[in-house]
Amino acid sequence: MTVTTHVLSIPLTPRDERAAWHLRARLETVCAEDAALATEDGPGGEIVLKGSGEPQLEWVIGHLQSQADLAFAVGVPEVRYRETITRTVDWTYTHKEEDPPQFAVLRIQLTPLPRGAGVETEIRCPSDEIPPHIPLPEFRRAIEAGIHAACMAGVVEGFPLTDLQAVILDAGWHDTDSTPEAFEAAACLGLREALPRARPWLLEPVMMVAALAPEKFVSEVTADLGRRRGRLQTLAVHGGIAAITALVPFADLAGYDNDLRAMTRRRGASAMAFDHYAEAPSPPDGSESPPIGPRA
Repeated sequence: MTVTTHVLSIPLTPRDERAAWHLRARLETVCAEDAALATEDGPGGEIVLKGSGEPQLEWVIGHLQSQADLAFAVGVPEVRYRETITRTVDWTYTHKEEDPPQFAVLRIQLTPLPRGAGVETEIRCPSDEIPPHIPLPEFRRAIEAGIHAACMAGVVEGFPLTDLQAVILDAGWHDTDSTPEAFEAAACLGLREALPRARPWLLEPVMMVAALAPEKFVSEVTADLGRRRGRLQTLAVHGGIAAITALVPFADLAGYDNDLRAMTRRRGASAMAFDHYAEAPSPPDGSESPPIGPRA
């Protein structure tokens, strides 16, 4: 199964409820026709359109704006970063509530994983260290639900977490107050408390860019890709046309199609596709503070 990675999003704010209904219906049709598009609800009632690149979203929005019954405002595009951790942490968290009574203790170990691994969970408690009144499958579901809920938003800039493993090494409980809900809360809140100690870091989407241009413009095209933090992958010339591929952070590709056409006197063309997520650059001062990623 192919998983589409959305690297750019734009919030669309309908004028009123009627306009929102029409816009949602039209977006459903558009997304059904193009699997690289998707929508989600924004925190302020807006509809967030997600896609795989700038030209794609510009075309969709232009198409929607040309329809008289769709009244909406277009927000600022946002690069869809991810967050991860770069250090292993062993953390014990105690969850205690009085109303309703809840009690649960979890020892959680967070470990970084390779890029593309996602979020993994594992329970390594010996069987006699798991609450006997909670069946293991139910205990496991509660832990996994809490961990995945915590990973919905990181602590650097609130982007989803990825590429980490959360291992439950130990648990403490009370015979009556320790419920699956208590352990779900402990897993979520414990992971959130451990995250800042695991040296969280921002991950930026990196695109594979393919550019075609007349051979005489090769130096300009490659120099421009270098200024965009690009890493040249291949360069071949056939019949006076240069084919160039490079890995380039998506945040530095704003306006690339127009810039390429301008520097090649409208004789260049390009295409791009998501390749992987990579750690965003460290701060200029060389500190270990989580970096604030650039915006498109």
